[in-house]
Amino acid sequence: MMQDSLARALGGLKRARMDDVAAEEIRKRLQLAWTERAASRRPSRFAIPGFARALAVAALVVVVAFSTMRATADSALYDARVAVEDALVSFQSDPVEYLSQLYAERLEEAARFEATGNVLAASRARSAQSEALRLLNQISPGPEQSPEPSASTVITLPSPSPTPETSASPTDSPTPATPRPTIVRTPTPKPTTTTTKPSLTPPPTPMSVHAYGYVLYADGTGVDGACVSTSLDGICVAGSIKGRVDLQFTAKKGQSITFYFRTYDAARGGTLHGKVTVTVAGTEVALGIITLR
Repeated sequence: MMQDSLARALGGLKRARMDDVAAEEIRKRLQLAWTERAASRRPSRFAIPGFARALAVAALVVVVAFSTMRATADSALYDARVAVEDALVSFQSDPVEYLSQLYAERLEEAARFEATGNVLAASRARSAQSEALRLLNQISPGPEQSPEPSASTVITLPSPSPTPETSASPTDSPTPATPRPTIVRTPTPKPTTTTTKPSLTPPPTPMSVHAYGYVLYADGTGVDGACVSTSLDGICVAGSIKGRVDLQFTAKKGQSITFYFRTYDAARGGTLHGKVTVTVAGTEVALGIITLR
């Protein structure tokens, strides 16, 4: 009886040991399979396709370019924006119109930052505005001179030819019985009239003229950076500095010229205008005080 119980107990222990060994073997196989699976899937988890990388780079370039071109004067990208805009001048079909728009935009931007009290951003916008004006003065065509008649040209007027006078022929009187002497009437000479040729006045010669004046707001403060043009909303030929305007141009004595002034100030209602008409009397022309309204 005891031997049978011992044999059954030993048999049970033997089977239990065999089960633990089998379980351990299965555990090792599963662990190895999971390790191999993780190793095979790890590279594909972090691999990025080539077209996705190209799209990401292109999107990054577009975002940076958009941010640069939309940068304001208080942004760190503003200098890059100004450099790009200035470099694009040579690629424009109408560079004068392009630079005029740049000048107006930078003028408005400077006025906007001055109104908000951001002095640093306003000074950067003023610097960019001055650069646009410098480029505009470099490429803008000068005023064309109309051909004038030369003072040395001699105009020959036809001299009047004398009108031949008809002499009165003697009238044959009837012959009477007693012959009488025939009286011949001598024609009276007419006084000679002298035709005076008109004298030619030489036309005025174009000369270099310096014009100066002051551009003020309605409250009497000077306007800085006002655009000066020779036509309404035309190309800026000069700008005001702390309210004073100095410009050089070519004109003739007695010629009448109209100058137009404009600036943008958001605090004063937007774009303000003014104009003045002067007659050139010499090399110095005073424009006086121009008030923008």
